[in-house]
Amino acid sequence: MTNYIFNNNQGMEYTRDKTRFTVWAPTRDSIDLLLYNDYRYVRREKYRMTRVEGGFFETVVTGDLKGKFYTYLVNGKYEVTDPYSIACSINSKRSAIIDIRETDPSGFREQNVPFNPWKKALLYEVHIKDFSGDISSGTQHRGKFLGLIDEKSHFREAETGIRHLKDLGITHVHLMPIYDFLSVDEHEEYFFDDNNYNWGYDPELYNCIEGSYSTQPLEPANRIYEFKKMIQRLHSEGLSVVMDVVFNHTFRSHDSNFNILNPGYYFRMDQNNAFCNGSGCGNELASERKMVQNFIVDSLKYYMKEYKINGFRFDLMALIDKKTVYRIVKELREINPEVIIYGEPWYACDSGLHYGELTVMGTQRGKEFSFFNDRFRDALKGDNDAGGLGYVQGAYHLKTEIETGISGSIDFDEYHSGFALEAKESINYFNSHDNLIIYDKLKMTMDYEWVEPASRMLASIIYMSLGIPFIHSGNEFLRGKNLEYNSYNLALDINGIDWGKKYKNTSHYEYYKELIQFRKDHPVFDVSDPEEIREKLCFYDKLPMELIGYTLKTDNGYLMIFHNAGKIRYQLEYNRIQEHFVFYHLGGISPEEITLSFDERGRVSEELKDIDNFEIGPLTTVVYSINKQY
Repeated sequence: MTNYIFNNNQGMEYTRDKTRFTVWAPTRDSIDLLLYNDYRYVRREKYRMTRVEGGFFETVVTGDLKGKFYTYLVNGKYEVTDPYSIACSINSKRSAIIDIRETDPSGFREQNVPFNPWKKALLYEVHIKDFSGDISSGTQHRGKFLGLIDEKSHFREAETGIRHLKDLGITHVHLMPIYDFLSVDEHEEYFFDDNNYNWGYDPELYNCIEGSYSTQPLEPANRIYEFKKMIQRLHSEGLSVVMDVVFNHTFRSHDSNFNILNPGYYFRMDQNNAFCNGSGCGNELASERKMVQNFIVDSLKYYMKEYKINGFRFDLMALIDKKTVYRIVKELREINPEVIIYGEPWYACDSGLHYGELTVMGTQRGKEFSFFNDRFRDALKGDNDAGGLGYVQGAYHLKTEIETGISGSIDFDEYHSGFALEAKESINYFNSHDNLIIYDKLKMTMDYEWVEPASRMLASIIYMSLGIPFIHSGNEFLRGKNLEYNSYNLALDINGIDWGKKYKNTSHYEYYKELIQFRKDHPVFDVSDPEEIREKLCFYDKLPMELIGYTLKTDNGYLMIFHNAGKIRYQLEYNRIQEHFVFYHLGGISPEEITLSFDERGRVSEELKDIDNFEIGPLTTVVYSINKQY
């Protein structure tokens, strides 16, 4: 058996009888293959590689090389790993030779991959080490791939691990970087050191799995096996897996394997031959160039075919040129039409790519991928890291912006103009791993008594909006980070999830569960086509600025939704509701057709007690079901 064949057969192609090595280095005079019996050894065997058509060098070594390590010697003096490595030694020192089929858990090839349409996605962002690294997780595999799928882990009566994910009701688990990155020491004895933590947005070997999340990081095949086992277990519970990818920059610049093999090609350079820095991390990959584009597409397809990944989130997606993104979408959808593809429509600093080629907000219109909706995010809760206020903290002038987000950020009408052609192009969220987590942001900007109600209000708005809702792990039980707004390299004391918060804030967690199930119970929230949205969605006008009201036409009637961002109880007269239905839906409603179906308790089913006034508590969402067809 061989590994997955990359474009132009690049990388290592293993069989028991021989192994082929191919690398692209068109501007180099000579490339030698160096073979090591152990990644720690200095002694090695050297094989001269042959230059072939297209700027490639290749060689075939006979015999069974499984278990050995290799590098490339460039022009007799620069030794680098293989950019197309599919396995590596600890801490990325050497590329590894493995039989990829031997890394499959039992039944992995035959497993049923869940069918979760991307427009119905309920996204949940997870950092592997955060999720089970704290002792409160109750797992013996703290901070590891296997810790996430521990069947028995819990904190007191609160479930952790995979049972938490399943119970919550989300559909897609978004994994922060799990490819090989350089900013942590993978040796097991350093795993819990306070200074040995990173989110992982500093890629080294894109097609290798990060070793620190393995229980045996010294074994190149083990990290692959345990990652596949985690994916297989998530799939068995009906959960799709999204992989966070960082194709905008690499951790190394001058000394990266890309740059050593072909100087100046893989990275954008300025007029002074210095690295462009649109990423803010020292360089930016030149995705617009053929072989860089091929590498990106190859890598993504490899993860889909070899690991059965169901979607990708792109870090600083704006820095990947539009043509490459459109090719990515086309080729990945040929493999899986329901693959979910989304990213950040921004960049950190001035880019070396012409602005017209950047994949910024608006370039996704009708192109079958999505963007994080920062306009909706900021309107909901204010700026990311300071004291700026959003709608839930009292900036009621942002009401129209909130309504635009609720509509899926399409061009809904003359008052509500968005960036999306279809609602599924909008990822609706209030925080991700970046910046202040929402609990800390609300603590900074509100009296403490309003923090939990405001957090619930934010969740209810994004789950009752058109578009794709996204939450960061721990939002569902008021996880905080001690007001740290950029915790990318801070200790587990800050980043690790304290599952005692779930035990303490059970009612908050249950509210999230009820929200998610309510959304699943009402497929109208999955509507994406703009014409259908305009036909089904209608906003109440003439309401006070702190109150948003709208109706959604369902198969059985209507949902009537109110979000009260004010700090006083609001009473809405029955006559106002009648006027709305008569004017917008061409008919009135009677009290017996109205049921209270969601309030601060979550899902309910109660007949109206007072038809003269509808009460909506402060910082509360209330939903009524109208059993009426017109």
